[in-house]
Amino acid sequence: MRRRVALALLVVAIAILWRPLIRPVGSGAILVADIYSSALWDRNVAAYVTPLPQVTGTRESFGGIEMRVTWWRPGWGDRHPALMMVNGATALGNDDPETMRLAEALARAGYLVMLPEFPFIQEGNLEPRAPAIIDAAFARLQAVPDAREMPVGAFGFSVGGGMLLAAAGQDEGLRRAAYVGALGAYYDIDTYLASVVTRTQLVDGLPALWDPDEVVRLRLPLAAAAVVTDPHDRTLLEEELRAHDGRTESDPPVQIGTEAGSLWRALGADDYDVALARLRGLPPAMRKVFDDLSPRSSWADIRAPVFWLHDVGDRFEPVSEAETAAATPHDGPTHFQRTALLSHAAALGAGAKEKGLDFWATELSGLLVFAAGALGAGG
Repeated sequence: MRRRVALALLVVAIAILWRPLIRPVGSGAILVADIYSSALWDRNVAAYVTPLPQVTGTRESFGGIEMRVTWWRPGWGDRHPALMMVNGATALGNDDPETMRLAEALARAGYLVMLPEFPFIQEGNLEPRAPAIIDAAFARLQAVPDAREMPVGAFGFSVGGGMLLAAAGQDEGLRRAAYVGALGAYYDIDTYLASVVTRTQLVDGLPALWDPDEVVRLRLPLAAAAVVTDPHDRTLLEEELRAHDGRTESDPPVQIGTEAGSLWRALGADDYDVALARLRGLPPAMRKVFDDLSPRSSWADIRAPVFWLHDVGDRFEPVSEAETAAATPHDGPTHFQRTALLSHAAALGAGAKEKGLDFWATELSGLLVFAAGALGAGG
């Protein structure tokens, strides 16, 4: 009799804890095992215990922009919690191997995954309509029959994560998301640009040296220069930036307009505070673009739980961006996880394979808890 009672209590406990605890932990374990077994040994351990996801592609239009969309569906069941992924500025777009590996891992863990190939993110452009376009894509996922009455979330990487978070505080679809997440994103384009051009980030409120990757040293200032409306002024600024590794080394030409001239001076500052002050003082039209694309501007209005994962040695977006966001309250909770295992959006950082057991146990357990928390919020 006691055994029957104990068994009944165990079944009831599993039923009660299945959705809030057991399933998210199990899904998180599949996710972490999938990514790191394939990254370390070129063998996917999760593939031995989960069916192969179904991968399909469509062409869809969001905000008047046609793009490729890749879908991953679990190999079992007909309805699933869903997740939209927003890639970073990778030239490979939806064919980026790290993104594909994560999408397959999520599908093996039981999630319907949608990956739109936003052309402005792939090209590294500061598209003023990006938040509305990303929100329109999310609305498409919310309407998919496979996800009917199931939680729907979104997760972005690098600059895609920053644009996703900017949309989450502005647009109605994403404001109803089960959660939004980011890996290595930015919080404020002004502080991000100031860090890139001065090679500095703030650590505990004090400036510290930061060595941005050579790609972002040029690409981000050029993206900012593209906001200049006058074609001739824009060309002059771009030529100066290309000649000096993403910085301006001379005074702006006398005949240049106010927009290009003010940005020219900002991108030539050696001091972080000076660069930031000059960026904050840009003309109104330019300020609107930077503000609309910065999560900072609408952060307080994000209602969904935010899950932010950031590599402490990130050379594409400084970890200070994540730390500032995590310290700033909004309408929902923020879950911030620092990691030394990742390398920006890649699964493994340099030298990670040679680290000891303590490092791996700490990092993988941290990632498992983070994944379980996010997946639990997403159903």
